[in-house]
Amino acid sequence: MPKKVLLIRFSSLGDVVLTSCLIEPLVKSGFKPLLLTYRPYGELFSQDNRIGVIEVDKNTFKSPKRFFQLLEFLKETKPFAVVDLHANPKSFLVRKLIPAEVKVVYDKKALFRRFCVFLNRLGFAQKFKSNPLSVPKLYTQTLKVLGLKVENPRPSIKVSPQSVEKTLKKFNLKRGEYAVLGIGARYRKKEYPHFEELIKLLSQRMKVVLIGDKRDYEKSKNWKGVLNLCGKLSLGESLCVLKGAKVFVGNDSGATHMARAVGTSAVVIYGGTHPCLGFAPYPDEGIVISKNLSCSPCDLHGKGSCDKNYECLEIPPTEIAQKVFNMISR
Repeated sequence: MPKKVLLIRFSSLGDVVLTSCLIEPLVKSGFKPLLLTYRPYGELFSQDNRIGVIEVDKNTFKSPKRFFQLLEFLKETKPFAVVDLHANPKSFLVRKLIPAEVKVVYDKKALFRRFCVFLNRLGFAQKFKSNPLSVPKLYTQTLKVLGLKVENPRPSIKVSPQSVEKTLKKFNLKRGEYAVLGIGARYRKKEYPHFEELIKLLSQRMKVVLIGDKRDYEKSKNWKGVLNLCGKLSLGESLCVLKGAKVFVGNDSGATHMARAVGTSAVVIYGGTHPCLGFAPYPDEGIVISKNLSCSPCDLHGKGSCDKNYECLEIPPTEIAQKVFNMISR
């Protein structure tokens, strides 16, 4: 019976996706990974039998009764190790109250990230910006306590070929003959404003599919020449649509990491955030498009407004389209 390793990462979408970089190293070393996360993120792994998922509602931590029920359930799983990949007060409580032989917390390099943003505002962050973090590397460093050293970690989520074909058939899509655009982002500073123009360019060479949430649908519902699936897909279906795509183009967002996790080449557009903060794809996963302005990064997560009219995101759609075409013609 393999020893169980409880991974804790409640949110957000991209962070949960990136926990998948730990699955294969753990499985290959004889462990059984379990993931504790918020609903509905567990659906990401519904077809990946390498990992077990325990989903909880956000309100669980507001109710002492429900919280202690969760603790009792987790105790019954008898984890050998607890790996805290969230490093917040809620994950701290779970980590402390669940018996396990080994416990470790992810070093999110918060000081480095804050220095990068703060010093950048003063014009002294070039060293930080040229030496980017990598969240997959930081995640897998936690496995050192289990004697595991992971080289070249990559996010990876398995989806069944049958599910992919079923989903593509549902939307009349053919594998490798379309591009997926992830048009949304949590904050305005990360949201590329010229996707509609980009669609016109990309659609000259291939079919274009949009993914996102209901808010993204409201923004794009009148766009022409596109299959708009925003707000219409489950997380599992989104993975299937991404798996069948030739290329993904999107913001610094969760959809980008979903594309990486199913092995689809990603073109990632950066604005107020920056690759140095740890979420950029590796060169074998895709490319980054950034103006790399002196004022970027201006915030850890892209929050707030911009007094420079979001100049960092004023990247010509023709430039992005050309890089996409170059990538798919390799």
